[in-house]
Amino acid sequence: VDPSAPVRHISLYEADAYAHWVGKRLPTEAEWEHAATADPEAFSNLSGEVWQWTSSAYAPYPGFRPTPGTAAEYNGKFMANQMVLRGGAFATAPGHARPSYRNFFYPDQRWAFTSVRLASDADEAMRRSDGDDEHEAFRRDLVAGLAARPKSLPPKWFYDALGSDLFEAITRVPEYYPTRQEAALLRRVAPQWAGRFGPDAVLVELGSGASEKTRIVLDAAPDLAAYVPIDISPTALEDAAARLRQAYPALKVMPLVGDFEHLGVLPIEAGQGRRVGFFPGSTIGNLTPEVAQALLRGARDMLGPDALFILGVDLIKEPSILIPAYDDAQGVTARFNLNVLARANRDLGTDFDLDGFAHRAVWNEAEARMEMHLQALRPMTVRLGKLVFRFAQGETIHTENSRKFDEARVRALAEAAGWRVEAFEVSDAPRVALALLAS
Repeated sequence: VDPSAPVRHISLYEADAYAHWVGKRLPTEAEWEHAATADPEAFSNLSGEVWQWTSSAYAPYPGFRPTPGTAAEYNGKFMANQMVLRGGAFATAPGHARPSYRNFFYPDQRWAFTSVRLASDADEAMRRSDGDDEHEAFRRDLVAGLAARPKSLPPKWFYDALGSDLFEAITRVPEYYPTRQEAALLRRVAPQWAGRFGPDAVLVELGSGASEKTRIVLDAAPDLAAYVPIDISPTALEDAAARLRQAYPALKVMPLVGDFEHLGVLPIEAGQGRRVGFFPGSTIGNLTPEVAQALLRGARDMLGPDALFILGVDLIKEPSILIPAYDDAQGVTARFNLNVLARANRDLGTDFDLDGFAHRAVWNEAEARMEMHLQALRPMTVRLGKLVFRFAQGETIHTENSRKFDEARVRALAEAAGWRVEAFEVSDAPRVALALLAS
């Protein structure tokens, strides 16, 4: 036997087991495609080659729309529960042997034309490079936001380690009702909704933070196979994962560091049970309508057919209740808002004078949203390297929106993203809501 000959006729599970045995893993479809494009001549001769397993489920690309009248395009029937193969085989039609072609097959079945390609995670030096990418993204967003009129900054940059801690503190101040009301509502509806999850389900939480509400769902659904929290803050994610592993030792906890606005694929180790998305806290309200719709569509693609999704929203109510919730008497929300400037000073080398800015919370009735701003208390200049940004007295940086909903708005948003609303439950006053969506 030629030890360098490709391994063939294996199932995905066998390929995945071999990858773990040698200390590696199967590539995602995106990783495979990236590697293939690095050597475009690799597809000139496929004699003796075989299709290579990836760890990605066969689901439509974001934005896919089926051809009218076509029954076979990602129809949730014979293409369901299959995994992506990439490359080509000696028996493949020439027109199919190209880097962008997607093949698919059931993960538990062997096929004569299947093989394995291995991937490994970046070494420490490359992980530092990934950190540099985040650093550059923060710098790019800050420069673009301060150059805009009016000035603004994406709220995702709130969540460094201190920002994540401050947000958890916000959820405990008396004025901030959403967390308490949503937790009480979740305790009421979770047992009934968990009955729909089915065996070996996988709970996938977007923007998990400290994962406090997750425990309510985990307690209501003890048969879950895995929990996959996704969060932009590695520190908060690992701390929460460690606590949950200790509290639920039989549960596979598989954290993913990432921006939930750009969702990828789930780990193959999570299993093949029904996926249940979990997005509490009315975080959907922090996004523009376009981004919120794109997120729900991306979640639907990631979770796959027959998925469920639990969505938390805050409902429209009187400004006398809303404004104190975003401008508490203890000043925790103000520190949270100002921390993004402190982070810019620390990570990017800006020279924001934190004492020169004040936190402002404003109700925008026309847009049905709360807004957070950082207002300049005097004229000032802020430098970032050779760049100079000037502030007039009273000028603001718009740092966050928190849109409020009613049932009609939730249904319209969900349906535009390809979900249907199966249930819509409302808490006692001050009212928040949970929606159960199905794909």
